[in-house]
This record gives sequence, C-alpha cells and structure tokens, in this order.
Amino acid sequence: MEDVLRRLGSLEKDVSEIKTNVAGVLAQLPYMATKADVMATRAEIMETRAQIMATKADISDAKTSIIQWVVATTIAVAALAFAIAKFVH
Repeated sequence: MEDVLRRLGSLEKDVSEIKTNVAGVLAQLPYMATKADVMATRAEIMETRAQIMATKADISDAKTSIIQWVVATTIAVAALAFAIAKFVH
C-alpha cells in the first residue's frame, strides 16, 4: 500500500509538471506560425528567388552590353588614332 501511495505521489508531481509545461505552450500558441503561414512564406521565398534570378540575368545582360561598348569604343579610338597618325606623318 505504501508503494502505491509513493507511486501516486510521484504521478501527481509529474502531472503537475506536465500542466505547467502545457500552460507554457498554450501561452506561446498565439505567436506560433500556422501551416498556412508557412506555405505563404514559402511562396514569398520562391517569388523572391525568381526575382533574384531575373535580376542576375539583367545584370549579366548589362555587363555584356558594357563590355561590347568598351571594346567597340576602344577599336574606334584606335582606328581614329591610326588615321590621325597617318595624316600627320
């Protein structure tokens, strides 16, 4: 009988601890994300990734355009310099 009372006392202590833990979880429940929140966030992340990829493509196109402009300008300036040098000599 004494063993049963000891076990019952231990059980009551454990249940009390569980109640405290559950109360803490319930207090935080309003601040936790729902499945819909997580799915919306995933959709936003995917949209942001698509925008980043589009921006990378735009930057790459701009970089290519600038390089082409610099090369063409350098060739034109060199041709002009050779033409001027030819007329000077």
